[in-house]
Amino acid sequence: MMSDGGRDPVLTERRRGLPSRPYTIGPDGLHTLSEQEAPSSSMTAEGMGAGLQRANSDTDLLTSEGRSSLTASTYQLTLGHGQLVISWDIKEEVDATDWIGLYHIDETCVANMWDSKNRGVNGTQTGHIVWRLEPEPYFTEPETKICFRYYHGLSGALRASTPCITVQNPGVLVRMSAGSEDRGVSEERLLRFSLSDVRAVGLKKGMFFNPDPYLKMSIQPGRRTGLPKFTHQGQERRSSIVLNTTNPAWHGEKFTFVALLSDVLEVEVKDKFAKSRPIIKRFLGQLVVPVQRLLEGQTRT
Repeated sequence: MMSDGGRDPVLTERRRGLPSRPYTIGPDGLHTLSEQEAPSSSMTAEGMGAGLQRANSDTDLLTSEGRSSLTASTYQLTLGHGQLVISWDIKEEVDATDWIGLYHIDETCVANMWDSKNRGVNGTQTGHIVWRLEPEPYFTEPETKICFRYYHGLSGALRASTPCITVQNPGVLVRMSAGSEDRGVSEERLLRFSLSDVRAVGLKKGMFFNPDPYLKMSIQPGRRTGLPKFTHQGQERRSSIVLNTTNPAWHGEKFTFVALLSDVLEVEVKDKFAKSRPIIKRFLGQLVVPVQRLLEGQTRT
């Protein structure tokens, strides 16, 4: 056995710093984990809402040859023309539960991935996967900027991230029937918008303690539209948990949606600890806002 003096000092220090977790952190369990672990104020934005640690490969390893990397076959892609191949070269420990997530370039919450895939065979530190991108529900603008991130399945650490990838969609208008051919056909454009610095005031206090609130937000079809449900409807975002307060504020968190003007944004405020304290009402409040009203007077993208 090699003595400590013969080990790579960088890898030794990195391994000591990894927490020991007996469970797997995958994309399917991120929302559950976000309810169980509240992020501390010292956490980076990348880990907010999921209690995950950021990999230190970019800072600990000194040479480009020693850094984990995640790359794409192209950084300018037009939907329907060509394919996107994501390749990885991981220098740290890998596991069969490692996964790669697709994110909007501005997304700061690990749980809000647009899509995810298991990265493949156990023990393989290099490899690639073909990723097929569909126009809906996310690529509804002429140009959308995305990235891919590689996460360690056991620790949840971010191993590597691709540079920004620009995806172009030639068909940005969605055509919908207004009810029948006699009534004509209307065209409505899917819009992208973001919310930030959301706050709630005067939430209900428990009998013995304040709640630990978090937000659950989703896009739903408007109540009176009578239109069929589209694939972008039902998209969901969750915030981090704010501890022990009836007046929570989610500063620095950004929530991005795509929607039609006829859609509504549903916002629910829930208490993190309600599952372990069933006598406490988990639901703390709800707000339903038409997207058109939400965007009135605001700059739409």
